[in-house]
Amino acid sequence: MKTITTSALREQINGKKILVDTNIIIYLTDVIQPYEPLSRLLFEMVEHGDVSAVFSIITIAEVMQGPAKKGRHRIAQDVKNYLLNFPNTHCQEITTDVLEHVGRDKRIDWAKLRTVDSLIIASGLEREADLFISNDDHFRRAVPPDLVLSFRSPR
Repeated sequence: MKTITTSALREQINGKKILVDTNIIIYLTDVIQPYEPLSRLLFEMVEHGDVSAVFSIITIAEVMQGPAKKGRHRIAQDVKNYLLNFPNTHCQEITTDVLEHVGRDKRIDWAKLRTVDSLIIASGLEREADLFISNDDHFRRAVPPDLVLSFRSPR
């Protein structure tokens, strides 16, 4: 599978506030190719302050679930602490303010989303993210192309 280039990623996210979806983090933590280098670059840019990021608390829970299912509870806690303390990021909890976004933003085709994806997207909307970074097909079908960036190369 072809991916976008590192220069395209840099160009499209530089100076923006991005919502980072679960799969993008898992590519980095589980070293999943061919996406791991792009995830690494994204996190380096966030760490250096070239971009700021939003994580939904749901995303952090989903990333923790992998190690937890394998009985690696310490690793799950380490991942949580790493993400919650990563520089230039904000973890958005699910609040009534977040819930106000669900179904309201007409740019989003809410009917095409699973509940957790709706809450993750609403978290980004609450934090005024400029761009959602995800390879999730549900995201890509429900969110307009100018709001979502996939690591997959356009066909």
